[in-house]
Amino acid sequence: MKFAISSVLSATLAAFLAVSTVQVAALPMSAASPATGLQKRAISGMNNYNCKLTAAHPRPVILVHSTLLTVDSWWTFAPVLINRGYCVFGLTYGKYKDIPGFGGLAPIADSAQELATFADNVLAKMNVKQVDIVGHSQGGILARYWMKYLGGAGKVYRHIGVSPITHGTTLSSAATWAKAWGIFAPLQPFFDTVAPSFYEMVTDSTFMAKLNAGGDTAPGVIHSNIITKYDEVVTPYKTGFQNSAGVTNVVLQDLCLLSLNEHLTMVNSFVVLQFVLNQLDPSTAKSANCLSFLL
Repeated sequence: MKFAISSVLSATLAAFLAVSTVQVAALPMSAASPATGLQKRAISGMNNYNCKLTAAHPRPVILVHSTLLTVDSWWTFAPVLINRGYCVFGLTYGKYKDIPGFGGLAPIADSAQELATFADNVLAKMNVKQVDIVGHSQGGILARYWMKYLGGAGKVYRHIGVSPITHGTTLSSAATWAKAWGIFAPLQPFFDTVAPSFYEMVTDSTFMAKLNAGGDTAPGVIHSNIITKYDEVVTPYKTGFQNSAGVTNVVLQDLCLLSLNEHLTMVNSFVVLQFVLNQLDPSTAKSANCLSFLL
């Protein structure tokens, strides 16, 4: 089954990203179309501060969405986690200048502060000292910034990146060509008026240098990442991996060759979901493979 996924960027942004519509084969994925920043799906049981933590699931799980998306993008993952007994929380971060429907646009440090405030509230209300983080794309670096610069050290037990933008991106070489043609810097003032995070995520940006200074992991945190070789946003795709010792780094297609998921649809893949479940609770791990849709 194939379906088209709009990048939901304007024509100008689409040109910069060098992609406006991506054809994706949906094996194996949920049957419904993936949520975008323009779609809203109520996720029953999420952000329930009356949820009871257990010995099996002793920490809250915070889901952190991708650039352009919102908390509603977790409509595949969140219900399964909740049904498995996890206390699941999530926020929409990075709204900018009242631009409707999209998250992850604001300066990344500001979004990381939003996550820090949200996570500290979860920690306080749930009466725990640590959370687990599952972050997609930009959501895969916010907690790292929080831990490194905003007082979050020691507050995260597990950090799981889903196509995280760990070391920045060339945007399918669009940024590289823009620099070569001399239009990268002149375009920045425009992008900074609508989505300051975009330029901060480009490889070799000042923000990326600061984020990864001294290493790309946080002390004491169990880090893991899953990426896709069909990623058109985080490029080259293996820049999503963390290079430090002890990190679990996996390519989706090594688990299921039939998975053709690109960047946005990683959070609609049941193979990726099984990988996340395995990382959250290794004691109940099952093989993440092409049959993971039978969860």
